[in-house]
This record gives sequence, C-alpha cells and structure tokens, in this order.
Amino acid sequence: MRAVECRDVWMVYRTFMERGIVALRGIDLDIEDGVIFGLLGPNGAGKTTLISILSTILIPTKGEVRILGMDAFKNTRKVRERINISSGVRMPWGMKVYECLRFYAMCYGITDRRVVDRVISEFELEEHRNKRFDDLSTGNKQKANLARAFLNDPEVVFLDEPTANLDPDMAKKIRQMILRIKEEKDVTIVLTTHNMREAEMLCDRIAFIKEGKIVAEGTSEELKKYTKMSERVILKLKGNAKKLHIPYPYRMDGNTLIAFVEDAEKALPSIVVRLAEQGVFVESAKMEEITLEDVFIELAEGS
Repeated sequence: MRAVECRDVWMVYRTFMERGIVALRGIDLDIEDGVIFGLLGPNGAGKTTLISILSTILIPTKGEVRILGMDAFKNTRKVRERINISSGVRMPWGMKVYECLRFYAMCYGITDRRVVDRVISEFELEEHRNKRFDDLSTGNKQKANLARAFLNDPEVVFLDEPTANLDPDMAKKIRQMILRIKEEKDVTIVLTTHNMREAEMLCDRIAFIKEGKIVAEGTSEELKKYTKMSERVILKLKGNAKKLHIPYPYRMDGNTLIAFVEDAEKALPSIVVRLAEQGVFVESAKMEEITLEDVFIELAEGS
C-alpha cells in the first residue's frame, strides 16, 4: 500500500482577480510506505501548499488525495489519527515543554503521561521539560515541535523545513533524529527543504516542484542524470569574466566558473585554452561530480 497518492491535484487561491492564484497545477504523486520523500523547489513553487493538502489542512480545488489507502477528505478524521505534521516552531509560548506536549497528547485522546515522557526522551528534551517554550533556543523549539509530531505514533509525518534557521550542529542533530526515528518506527516521512545536502542525506526519493508542477522525480542519483552531464569543472578566474564563450553549459558564482561536462579530465584543457583566447586566465581548478544543488539550479532557472 502506498502511503500517499495524488491524482491531478490543483489548488487555486481565490482573490478579487477573476482567475485567482494557481498554486498547484495537476500534481500526480505516489509515495511508497516507509520512505523519506523530499519535496524541493524554489520559494513560491507550491511545496508548503502541497504539504498542507497532504496533511488535510487545506482542501484542494480539484483532484484526489489518498493517505494510507483512504480518501483524505472523505475520511479526514481517520486520516488525521494516523498522520502528523511539524511546520515551524509554533506552540503555546507561555507553557512549559511538558505542558505543551501533554496538551497536544490530550488533543489526540492520549491520557497516558508515559507517552509524553517517551517523546521527551526520544528528542533529548529531558533537561528542558520544565522550561517555558518561549525560553528555549530555536533548535530546542524545533526539537519540541518534532516531538509533538510523533506523539500519536503516526504512520506518515509531514515535516516542513525541519532544519530551517538552525546552526549547523543543531541541524545535524535534527537530521540524525529524523533518520533514527524513521528506522525505529518504520514511518513514512515527507519533508520540504532548501538544503540540497540535507536532501541527499535524508531522502530516498525526491520531487522537484516549479510553478506548481512536478518537473522531475527520482532518487538523488537519478536526478543528477537529468543534466546529461556527470561531472563539473570549477575554475577560479582572473580577468574579465562577464562574457565568456566555452563549448559547455556553465554558470558563474562571482569570479568562479562552474562548467558541466561528461569527462572533466578531457574537458579541462580545452576550457582553459578557450578562456585564455578571451583574455581570461585560470587561477585554480578542480574537478567534481555534479551535485543535487546543480540539478536544483538548472531546474529552477530553466524554462
């Protein structure tokens, strides 16, 4: 059984304008049980809208959504009993961590205090259990919000940018927690992120969304083949690097040229020669395999 199925899902936000704002355009999506599935895309692509629909917060304008085999909007109550969502760090600010989690547990009809104790332990919040939520660091607020999302032992969890605005150490801890919980509980996790390294580390499969459409889907390695290039040459340049002509697709990052090629060792000498002919010289060079970030940029900027 698939954890999530979408068929021709559209979302139009009605405004005073005649047509409204189209956020999603005919989304078709299948997410298998027990995987971590990433939704990537530029700001405004429709990721949060899709997460909100899949978690039954929003009702789509058109289309069918099935969660764990159930129609998400004919069986909303049953679906909500088996899913959960973590989005941002919004919780009752004046309450203590234990009180917040106890409150949300009771919203799910969970009266056993040991459940709250369990998630506090799982998300390493023991030393913060009696602190007010608004006194926590951003990282610990995020951990508390994640703990809330696992109170009801959900079979599907939606995480909207779970490491946004966290320092590298805390982001690493959150990622490790997500992987550990996924393995221990065999839960399906659907997440959005702007961190391409995070997507590569966490996600079994990834879908890129642009302007409300899914434009590519697959594993990290499958998506890297999207560019039809397997390697990149990274050159730090000296001289005027504004208008360059080389026989490979490339992009500039300041004074660094990143060219996408099939064979970096063969391509590098010809690129250096072509640049020299244009009065641009190479200060340093290195060769790498392409990254998911390269794919993201190509998909985001492509027509």
